[in-house]
Amino acid sequence: MKIHATRNVSLILPEDALRVIFDECDGFDRDETGGRVVGTFENNGGKLRLRITGMIESGPRASRSPVSFFQDGEHQERIFRQIEHSHPETEHLGNWHTHHVNGLATLSSGDIATYRKTVNHPNQNTPFFYALLVVAKHITTNPLKRYSIKHFLFLRDDENVYEIPQRDVEIVNAPLVWPAVTAHSSAAERHPRADRHAAPDQFGVNPERVYDRDIIGEFYAGIRSFSSPKLGLYWRGPVELVDGSKVQIVLVEDCSSSKPTYSVVLREPGSALGAVAEELANVEFSSARAALVTTERKCNRVLYEQQARLHQAGSSR
Repeated sequence: MKIHATRNVSLILPEDALRVIFDECDGFDRDETGGRVVGTFENNGGKLRLRITGMIESGPRASRSPVSFFQDGEHQERIFRQIEHSHPETEHLGNWHTHHVNGLATLSSGDIATYRKTVNHPNQNTPFFYALLVVAKHITTNPLKRYSIKHFLFLRDDENVYEIPQRDVEIVNAPLVWPAVTAHSSAAERHPRADRHAAPDQFGVNPERVYDRDIIGEFYAGIRSFSSPKLGLYWRGPVELVDGSKVQIVLVEDCSSSKPTYSVVLREPGSALGAVAEELANVEFSSARAALVTTERKCNRVLYEQQARLHQAGSSR
């Protein structure tokens, strides 16, 4: 997907908005995270000017993993209505999320599909959708340069993806309407569970995870990603097979070497799939999607051959 540089689009970004984003990233340094971006905009003579005035947190029911992030929409809607009551000019400009945990330096195909769908939805109040993406973490004493970010824009009825050049982004010292207090507390204070997260180098930077997420999300709706200090990143869920049955699959990532590998476990495979479960347990795959597709095919082949033998036996009687 080609990314086009925007023309006649500018962005005003308060320093406190960066602090909110970067503090959130510090609190969830292993998993993807994000939130909603609110503000105002002007469109004069075809020149679009976005002004960010608030950052709505992901919410208490948000779900995160190294390859996925689901926001607490109900919580965010309540906060937006509170902001709107005091600042009726406020609009939902878009979202922000992170890729610094997986190393993908741009939007994934899944991100693009989601944002296109959003900007063209009948309930979308603005003719555009703004997406801020955190792409890399840096070691620095400057709190406003802890991470690198990119700015993307989607327009209604326009298939192109646009990036706002850094020269058209103005960083200003201005207060936010939300959160009301942007005190620079520690990540542990803002996120009490942050100390449970493993150090980022335990999981490594692996752009393949994003491609896994997009493909698995599109073709295997029942498979979800999870993470734990013991297992690290893993995928789990049911896969429907050719005979209508389902098998529970667990894909575990191994980051002990420079190039991650994936192993497959079939949970309670039954007698029909017992042999293929043992075979798969001894195979290392280069990606979660390759492991999942191979597992599905091998299981279906076993079941198909079994059905063919039963059909042949019945025909010979």
